[in-house]
Amino acid sequence: RISSFFVPVVIALAVTTWAIWFIICSTANLPEGFIPADTDKFLFSFMFAISVVVIACPCALGLATPTAVMVGTGLGASNGILIKGGAELEMMYRVNAIIFD
Repeated sequence: RISSFFVPVVIALAVTTWAIWFIICSTANLPEGFIPADTDKFLFSFMFAISVVVIACPCALGLATPTAVMVGTGLGASNGILIKGGAELEMMYRVNAIIFD
């Protein structure tokens, strides 16, 4: 019952947060380097909106993380790459080279 009110309120707050930050970024004279060089005003404002959703609904991360690991291992298996589990998949960012026999 509460989710029928909670989710629309959180989405409305996220959209409002995005709009406020987009207006601030568009009209205010922000300090140099406040917005990263590789990020535009839309994306910078969007990150604040996503933060509102993640903070208000942390269960979304609890559902998304195992789903991403499952999809990653499934795609690897369909391409002939067997991945032992989620911990090994998460450590793949440290790989510098792959040697095939």
